[in-house]
Amino acid sequence: MIFEINDHGNPLFTGIHPLLVELLRAVAVDPWERCPEGSERLLPSPGEDEDLRLDWEDHVQPELRRHFETERSMVAADLERMTEPMEQDEKVGEEKGASLEIPLGHADAWLTTLNALRLALVGEHRFTEADLSHESFPDLSDARGIALMQVNFYAFIQECLVRCLDGEGGEGDS
Repeated sequence: MIFEINDHGNPLFTGIHPLLVELLRAVAVDPWERCPEGSERLLPSPGEDEDLRLDWEDHVQPELRRHFETERSMVAADLERMTEPMEQDEKVGEEKGASLEIPLGHADAWLTTLNALRLALVGEHRFTEADLSHESFPDLSDARGIALMQVNFYAFIQECLVRCLDGEGGEGDS
């Protein structure tokens, strides 16, 4: 997968492998549905005070959820525009990957959505700091290893978007 900034100044991911296409599509899934236990980290209680907690649940939490749903729907719309992987290129003999252009104005929505999903996955699988900073490849033979790969892949996408927002751009491979 290649990351670059296109002529319009938008983040562009090309050559996306079909496995990574599926990981990207998973970003649009509601983390509260996908990772019920892990999503507790997304809107934690503000403390032990009962009145404060009730005000939080009645007034703040619903607005935060609405904001998140708006951001997530923007990401889902962007994912709908992702091109599918092409058939094999006869000249090269390799499959061309999918491509995804993210409008620069949607980068914050992507960062929010990716971060929420990463937090939910970390909570759901009880990843530790040691798990997250481990340099070796995760064991992809179980759900925990696949979730760790997702967390790392989503961090890569976030890093690319932050670089784009910071004006660094450049090309990078995953």
